[in-house]
Amino acid sequence: LRVDGVEQTGEFQIVKDPRVAASQADFDSQFDLHIGIRDKLSETHDTINQLRNIRRQVEEWEQRAGSHSSAETVAGAAASLKDKLTAIESELVQAGYKGARDRLNLPVKLNRKLAELVIVVGSADFAPPKQVGEVFQDLSSRIDTQISLLEEVVDRDVAEFVNLVEELGIPAIIPSAAPPGASTLPGGTVRN
Repeated sequence: LRVDGVEQTGEFQIVKDPRVAASQADFDSQFDLHIGIRDKLSETHDTINQLRNIRRQVEEWEQRAGSHSSAETVAGAAASLKDKLTAIESELVQAGYKGARDRLNLPVKLNRKLAELVIVVGSADFAPPKQVGEVFQDLSSRIDTQISLLEEVVDRDVAEFVNLVEELGIPAIIPSAAPPGASTLPGGTVRN
């Protein structure tokens, strides 16, 4: 304890409420499931962030190629890659929320279902019900499937896109007087 620059230390032991019938094994089971859910949720969100980062970079290369002679080739490859990324993302997270009412109208996705398990696991001082563990395993398996799909997309499709960009010789930086986000029409006309 530190108060006004004075620090005191002491040992203490955390004990359960004597009115609770749960055993230490019950508490350990509850804690282990909480940690498992937390870790899988973190992995899910890391995967979503990776996927969105890839998409952003693909869009940046697509924009760079806009005035290149092979713009249509790059746009086609980018569209295909973004479609695959969107399919994976749409299983992991609900990206369609625009407002509060959308929560009622759009389906809940894997990350939200997993997060909701925390409420069930922490709702009381007892070992989690067997069904919660089964739901966790099911959701984890479904998330792992999407993570594997993303790994395949990265290994195959992203690598192909990178090779395409390199083969076409699209420059990393294209000097332009157009404001960011504007596109160039044929003849050099800028469209906002």
